[in-house]
Amino acid sequence: MVHEGMPAMPGYTIELNLEGRTAVVVGLGAVGRRKAAGLLAAGARVVGVDPMASTTGGEPLAGIEVLAEPYRDQHLSGAFLAVAAATPEVNRRVVRDAKGLGILGCSASDPGEGDFVVPATWTSGPLVLTVSTSGASPALAAALRDRAVEALGPAAAGLAAILVELRPLVLARVPDSAARRPLFLEWADPKWLALWQEEGPEAVRRDLVRRIEQAAASGPADSAHGREDRPEP
Repeated sequence: MVHEGMPAMPGYTIELNLEGRTAVVVGLGAVGRRKAAGLLAAGARVVGVDPMASTTGGEPLAGIEVLAEPYRDQHLSGAFLAVAAATPEVNRRVVRDAKGLGILGCSASDPGEGDFVVPATWTSGPLVLTVSTSGASPALAAALRDRAVEALGPAAAGLAAILVELRPLVLARVPDSAARRPLFLEWADPKWLALWQEEGPEAVRRDLVRRIEQAAASGPADSAHGREDRPEP
């Protein structure tokens, strides 16, 4: 049974490249400011619309273009996405206008009205953890995110940063994709997190580089049998 205000089914999770794209946030209360800050951190050009912008309180919205005026559909002109964080009535208008313009829109008051919901997120370097309850309970999503971050600790983000650094080396030293595949799969082994915790990041980098050199020295993998065209892990 689908309840009013809830998406009909779990959404399709993606990471959007918002660099240089315009995102409009309507309503600059606590929720709107939080959404605006997240969009700004993702590289978006953020426009905030709120007739009470000068009296909503909170820290100044550095880096955000603030329009202290009532929302109009013209505010969405040229936008890539819109976040409605005002009153339910205004939010419905924003989402309706966004749909009419082919713009992605979400509503803070009714997740089921929009095209997407924003999950609870934690970012450290290249590592991004997200938890969503499809809009049912943002508080639960945030609590589960915090538990995941606590369980993983700083080693996970540090390991991800090292892998970003070493991936180009693998592509250069091991040109055969069949030979690279087991190497990339090995990067997911929990042993690397354990090594980080026991001996630190330099030990992890040292052993990863050693494995890359071993793979490079072994030459192309025997790909004559059972090779599939699959994306690299």
